[in-house]
Amino acid sequence: MRRLLVSVVVGCWPWWVGGALPPYMTPDGEFRGVEPPGWVLDGVVKVFLPLEDHGAIEEAAAAGATVVHAGGPSVYFPLRRDRAESGVPEPERGRMLAGIARAKGLGMRVVLGVSPYAPVEVVREHPDWVLRAVDGEDVGERLKGDLNAPDRIGLRALPLNTPYGEYAIDCLVEMMRDFGVDGFSFDGCYHAFLNFSPYERGMYRKETGEELPVRADPGEAGYRRYLLWADEKLEGWYRRLGERLREVNPEAAIYTWTTNAGRYGHFLTSPRVMSARMNRLIHCPVQEWWLDEVNLGSTVVPYFGAAYVRAVSGGRVGASEPYLMSRGNPYSTDSFPAHELTVRCLGAMTNGSFTPLAQMAGKAATMATLKEIAVRKPWFTRLEQEPWGAVLVSEQTRQFYAHGGIMERWLSHALGIYRVGMEEHLPLTLITELDLKPEVLGRHRVLVLPNAACLSDEQVRVIREWVLAGGGLVATCETSLCDELGNSRGDFAMRDLFGAGYGGRPLGEPVKREVDANFALVIGEGYWAQRANAGAFRFSDHGESIFAQDERLRQLVPNLQATFKGAMVRPELAGGPMRAALMYFPEGREPFPCALTGEQGKGRVVYLAGGVDAAYFSYGFPYQRVMLARAMRWAAREDYPISVKAPMCVQSTFWKQGGRTLVHLWNGLNTTADHGLQEVETPLREEAVAIHGVEVRVRGAGFREVRAEPGGVVLEARRDGEEMVYVVPPLAVHLAVVMEP
Repeated sequence: MRRLLVSVVVGCWPWWVGGALPPYMTPDGEFRGVEPPGWVLDGVVKVFLPLEDHGAIEEAAAAGATVVHAGGPSVYFPLRRDRAESGVPEPERGRMLAGIARAKGLGMRVVLGVSPYAPVEVVREHPDWVLRAVDGEDVGERLKGDLNAPDRIGLRALPLNTPYGEYAIDCLVEMMRDFGVDGFSFDGCYHAFLNFSPYERGMYRKETGEELPVRADPGEAGYRRYLLWADEKLEGWYRRLGERLREVNPEAAIYTWTTNAGRYGHFLTSPRVMSARMNRLIHCPVQEWWLDEVNLGSTVVPYFGAAYVRAVSGGRVGASEPYLMSRGNPYSTDSFPAHELTVRCLGAMTNGSFTPLAQMAGKAATMATLKEIAVRKPWFTRLEQEPWGAVLVSEQTRQFYAHGGIMERWLSHALGIYRVGMEEHLPLTLITELDLKPEVLGRHRVLVLPNAACLSDEQVRVIREWVLAGGGLVATCETSLCDELGNSRGDFAMRDLFGAGYGGRPLGEPVKREVDANFALVIGEGYWAQRANAGAFRFSDHGESIFAQDERLRQLVPNLQATFKGAMVRPELAGGPMRAALMYFPEGREPFPCALTGEQGKGRVVYLAGGVDAAYFSYGFPYQRVMLARAMRWAAREDYPISVKAPMCVQSTFWKQGGRTLVHLWNGLNTTADHGLQEVETPLREEAVAIHGVEVRVRGAGFREVRAEPGGVVLEARRDGEEMVYVVPPLAVHLAVVMEP
């Protein structure tokens, strides 16, 4: 179930008159997540191993692993409370008890992976509970066959909103009590795109007063209501499971697989099979973290995903298990360099994600990487990301606005901003809709809304009040055009903040022109289709703007005119304190202003009608990075007091750990990057080229001690004006700069 096929459905916005949430959905403002136990927060080093391999468990413990994830039993029938001799059968029970005892004796926590399949007896007794993906599907004959056969075992994946869900909880509670384990994980406990089973049909009618939709189409009103209902039912199951488990073990954890936390293929999946906020009901959500070519492994996508799994967990803890495929499916680690495993893991950890390991790359490579992780454990536990810039990664925009073109209409915008933060060494924190509240925004200097089309009236109100009180806002394209359910408002809800109304998308037929004969050989019709919004930015028309006056931009664009190709909105200027800051000259059409900047109350706003953010991910020009960085810094009014001076292949992230401050530095340099075919290029790094001269610069209050870890190298300071400068030792892959107050 984790490996989902992408179902892209083209739809339109309007579907829900009035835009009110259905009564059965818990509003974000009332949603409460769970708090992970301490061992989860400290579980930096985690391994996947079979319980019967005592030798491997001992080696992993010696390498620093504190959590072992093992294959567990299936849900059994009947419950032991109903028949004492029931439960996990021998010899499986004995092997499990011995392995758990061995791991516990080494001070390790044990998480069991439990099959999502219901016992055969339950399935046969309740055919009306069985999932039907097709309306009217008859499963009677198939239920008579071998329900363990590959073509029938799927019938045992009973939906958790049936009474089986409560039976499964009861069984898991018994297992936790009997085996003394610390947590469970599941591979497949999600909801279906759409379930036509008799039980679900009756329950949906009873609870909502509506009939099931006829198809899984996010563009249709009825289906969107069903999707929210299915989300709510699954959230309820996970919440009840966590509560019951912690009655047995107060430190019990759901340490399970997620499908909505940063994997590229899951980003593209529409409709979803779990809500993004459900990750906050999982004590540690774990994603399969792919970097092969179909997941854009040579781009910023994987590291954005590692940052996002932390975001959906509420900034607490998330995990990314690296899937080590040298070239796509079928799964293969053929010729996979051991060094690449270390680089990937430390890159994910730099973004705040734990990296549990299986021995996919071989025992030697796995153990070497485990040791590299373990030696850094003291500087990766219980971190809190330093606030300065918040970037909204809007799940409601993904599902209810962009479902017909998720990469183009949503994901590329967020990825572009993330890329700017990485290359400019800005402290940016990814956030979700649950974080759009005063106490969270109040910690930040600037909020970025990358084409966040779907915002509720309440979210708009919170953002507006925060800006007027002094916050900085950068928004692009169709931000706030729709409500939280994808209904088009017809105009921006933030029209007053943007100083502009919505004038539509100035699309037209692409203008074909004569091109060089050698270039014509390698392009097709798709090239011209992508140029529908091609044109030029001209900065000189507004010579006093924050862009025209930026010295870095003037160096990159000496004539103050630059090519642009990407998403574009025609703004209708609405007056007020906002002023035009940039002109756009589309090919074959009339020019118009496409950026506005100004003071709003005590805050500052930059509205970019052009998708500069998406463009910087998809075909980036350096001027786009400088534009976006300038917009964020200007809106923030004040830079974060710690800065990093390093090449753009170095990523820096900024954290608090108790009273100390940490800067994690990661070198993503790939010495064979772009040597192969671009469509399938994926990082297989065999060597590290150390980067010398990286500087961490501190403005304002000093620190008692600054050192580089691992190694405990104390860094000497030199003064440069108002800044103290610390030169970091040569950066091979990763270092933590630890600043003691």
